[in-house]
Amino acid sequence: MPYQIPPYIAAARVDTPTIRYIWDDWRASEDFQASADAMAQRVKTLCVRAQVAVVIGMYEWTLGRFRSLSDDPAPFQIAEAAWCGNVDRRYMEYWEFDRKQWIGPIRGPLWCAMTWLIPAVLAGEDEPEELESGISYLYRLAMHVLPTQQPFLDWLESTLRRLTVLFPAGPEDPFEDLFKEREEERRGPFVPREALDPNVPFEPSMTHALIDQFLRSAEYRPNPFLKSPTKLQEEGFQGTPYQLSTGSSA
Repeated sequence: MPYQIPPYIAAARVDTPTIRYIWDDWRASEDFQASADAMAQRVKTLCVRAQVAVVIGMYEWTLGRFRSLSDDPAPFQIAEAAWCGNVDRRYMEYWEFDRKQWIGPIRGPLWCAMTWLIPAVLAGEDEPEELESGISYLYRLAMHVLPTQQPFLDWLESTLRRLTVLFPAGPEDPFEDLFKEREEERRGPFVPREALDPNVPFEPSMTHALIDQFLRSAEYRPNPFLKSPTKLQEEGFQGTPYQLSTGSSA
């Protein structure tokens, strides 16, 4: 099934044709007004996969803002790849978009969103600043371009309350994995998209089935930001690509 905007974003009707925000491609973030400091501190209390899920969720609000104003498939394909990448980063291809092809008050924000999302999803333990930067930037970007901020803020508050209970950061032990052989596992348990939907009575017991369903529905063939099963296996991927093995619980 093709990637779709979450229903709670579609219901918020933020994809208005009127552009009222200031946009200059060469100084975009300088015009952002919102501060992300308090929100970012709350997100840092979550496990890494939950932090990445919040980043993708905020990206989806910006994506939803422009869904009727842009017919370019790339931003939607990036969202699909990002959710797969939060299961295992090897699913997602690293990509840099030509800035000259993404300018103006619609394509400019989409370029910014993709450019900050990709490294946030793919960041390793040695690159915490990539995830931290993505959290702050994508929050401030959404607050800048959304025609009304309250639905986004209400969603974020309910999401952080839920994830704080279900996906807190684990205790740090600098000697637990000195050779980083378990880095994917150390990112925390899997976080499905449905955990971010305030209308879904999500329980952790639902995670395996939801993640497996999403992976199996991923359209990797037309999506240049997702690796093919053949490439994944050539890179040493264990198990069946785009399925969640029974023993996986990361």
